[in-house]
Amino acid sequence: MRASVFTPAAISSFFAARIRREDGSPIDDPLEAGAVGGGFALRAGVRTSASVRPREGGGIRIRVLINGREEEAPTTRAAASMVLGRIGVPGADVEIRHESSVPIGSGFGTSASGAMGAALAISIAMGRPLPVVEASRVAHAADVVSGTGLGTAEGLVAGGIGLVVEPGALWRGRVEKIPLPRSLVVVAVHFGPIDKRMMLRSPDALEGANRAGREALRRVLASPDVRTLMSEARRFAEESGMGDREMLSVADDLVRAGALGATQNMIGRAVHAVVRRADLGRVVAEASRHGGDVIVSGIHDGGPVSWSRGRADPGGWAGPSGARCSRPGRAGSWTATLP
Repeated sequence: MRASVFTPAAISSFFAARIRREDGSPIDDPLEAGAVGGGFALRAGVRTSASVRPREGGGIRIRVLINGREEEAPTTRAAASMVLGRIGVPGADVEIRHESSVPIGSGFGTSASGAMGAALAISIAMGRPLPVVEASRVAHAADVVSGTGLGTAEGLVAGGIGLVVEPGALWRGRVEKIPLPRSLVVVAVHFGPIDKRMMLRSPDALEGANRAGREALRRVLASPDVRTLMSEARRFAEESGMGDREMLSVADDLVRAGALGATQNMIGRAVHAVVRRADLGRVVAEASRHGGDVIVSGIHDGGPVSWSRGRADPGGWAGPSGARCSRPGRAGSWTATLP
């Protein structure tokens, strides 16, 4: 039994976490914990294939491969275990394969994206397909308990330019969208992964981000357009203390080259810029000058897509002329996924 699903990457531009109640006590329910914020769903993303075979003698064995390499992938494993437990599978060998066209561990939302893809693909393979919102709830819980994210799964459902305006899994959480101009593309530069798990679990580390993130959301909701989002995201990076000086310098260079706005991925050693297609060449040339991996993607104005052999891959790798490119990983390489 096998099924495949595409889920978009999701860049977080700013956020404010909610992992404690007003009285300071921790929120133990992962569906209640979460974050508000804003960002972008990308046409670049994660293609997840899952195969499930009965296992004699019972017990569950889960194997996860990312871009062909076996990995621990705690968020995907947590999501898979939740779905299998919900279905009531007594014993199974499960193999999950993620093919990601964006870097891992760098603020592209791959943990939640992969978890949601795994939840959907396993449930489809078992003949018990989950609704998209329910799969997002599984991905949200898996992201929170694994310490890899707090609000990405909600953006995967909304797509486009999304705002999470109430924290928590849907429908406890609430999302809005900013109208998407079709002429816009996201250009990102990736310099390397970071481990953010301790930061996302620490109220002290998040104090500045929470204060700045709530203010950023208030201002974006007062003027909901992409320019406001990007200017507030850049301000958030400074005022929260989350911004890296080197990353913000790259972001400013991309704006000088013609981007409408640019800021650091939250949280990662990467930068993203929103660019008009007419200005794409100049901004990509500037991005390439900084030596990281350059990712160019259209904005995915939708949620997950079921995928099977023989059909076009919504998250496939395509170069600027339509040729297929290597996935990110070699300094100076770049990948593009455009409509």
